[in-house]
Amino acid sequence: MTPALFVNPENCMVRASKMLQDKLIKTILYQRATFYPTEINITMSKDLAPGKNRSIGSKDPDHAARVFRKWTYIPQLVVFDLDFTMWFPAMDELHNEKIAKDPVTGDVTDAIGWHVHFYPEIHSVLSVLKTDPQFRNTKIGVASRTEEIETAKKVLGLMDVTLRGEDGVGVAKKTLGDIADFVTVFPGSKTTHFKLLKEQSGIEFEDMLFNDDEMENVHDVSALGVVCSHCPEGLTVASWLQGMEDFQLAKKQQSA
Repeated sequence: MTPALFVNPENCMVRASKMLQDKLIKTILYQRATFYPTEINITMSKDLAPGKNRSIGSKDPDHAARVFRKWTYIPQLVVFDLDFTMWFPAMDELHNEKIAKDPVTGDVTDAIGWHVHFYPEIHSVLSVLKTDPQFRNTKIGVASRTEEIETAKKVLGLMDVTLRGEDGVGVAKKTLGDIADFVTVFPGSKTTHFKLLKEQSGIEFEDMLFNDDEMENVHDVSALGVVCSHCPEGLTVASWLQGMEDFQLAKKQQSA
């Protein structure tokens, strides 16, 4: 039996923008994975339901090693969106006043038990940025348009990232807030975030790489000269590598 909470956004009386429809679909999938974990088999695994191991595969050293590549050009600043790029659900779905981390499991939940989940391959991508010598001078930034500013900043300081070297050793845990060098979280156009990031970092747009699940943001930011990677299913190793390939191409064209 299909639970009542699942609706078809195309049948809604109010026509939302494509971006809002996408967010609704992602939220519905999250709710289904949370409350009906045995039924979901579309985008999210039942292993992502509360109480499950959300990082299956992401902390495997062999998996992490596959992300390590030799590159000719390295971005000076790598920027990530948050909602549905790094984690889910969206921050406006949570109850801010009760968000806490379990001291034993590290799970981050709100008052009604909703868990915040990283996309599984986040750990591998961030491991490259923090342990690969090629990226020793690369800074990490966050650019989020959420209106739940305090909630996002709180979750940034709670969510643990597991970092491994290419050899699979040297395991360390740091919060995403500790890893990020620059954090821009406020509503509005992402171009405003990037102008602020440029001002704060002193890094030119052409030396930045941006990862976002929303094509509207990718379109706006790419107009500034930033290389952008579209990751509609959240950040993955594949989307990361594609972004780096696009960065190589852009740099070759600049130097031609």
